[in-house]
Amino acid sequence: MNNCGADAVYETSEDTIFLLRGAERLVPVGGLMCEVGCGKGLISATLAEYGEILATDINLSAVRETLARVKKESATLHVVCCDRLEPIREGKVFSLVVFNPPYLPEESFDPRWCGGPTGIEMPLLFTGSVLKRLADRGLMMFLLSSLSDWKTALRELNEKGLRVSVIGTLRVGLYEELLLVLAAKPRA
Repeated sequence: MNNCGADAVYETSEDTIFLLRGAERLVPVGGLMCEVGCGKGLISATLAEYGEILATDINLSAVRETLARVKKESATLHVVCCDRLEPIREGKVFSLVVFNPPYLPEESFDPRWCGGPTGIEMPLLFTGSVLKRLADRGLMMFLLSSLSDWKTALRELNEKGLRVSVIGTLRVGLYEELLLVLAAKPRA
C-alpha cells in the first residue's frame, strides 16, 4: 500500500467527473458525507457545498491539494491523511460515502489504479472499510471497470446484505466501460 509520504497524486480524469456527477444526484442526503481517496479534492470540495464531508487519502500530497482547492478552511470540509477509513471510529457515521478505488486488473502495483489481480481486490477492501462506518440506509457510490471481475464484486456485496446496482456506465477507450455502482445499506 502507498504511504502518506508518497507524492504521486491521482490526476482528475473522466472517471472522477463521472463519479462526481453521480454523487451530485444523491445530495443533499442529510448527515455526514465522506470521500475516500480524495486525490485532488474536486469531489470533496463540490460535496462540501451541500453539507459536512470528511475527505481521506493515504497520500499526504493529495490531502494538501484537497485543502488548497478550498483555498481556506471550510467549516464543512475536514481532510485526514489515512488508509481508507481505518482510523475512523466504527459505527453508524456516514450517510453517503463516495470513492474511486483503484479498479484495474493488474499484477503490478501502482496504488493509484491497480485494483489487484482481478481488479476487485482493492474496491472490496474499500467497501469493507466503508461498511463498518455506514449509517443504516446509508449509501456508498463507487466505480468499477468492465475489465475487472465486477460481477463477483457485486455478488459479494449483495451477500453482505447490501442492495447493489449499476446505475450508470461510461465508455472509456475501445474496450472498457466504467460502472457507477450504488450500494445501499438497509435499516438494521
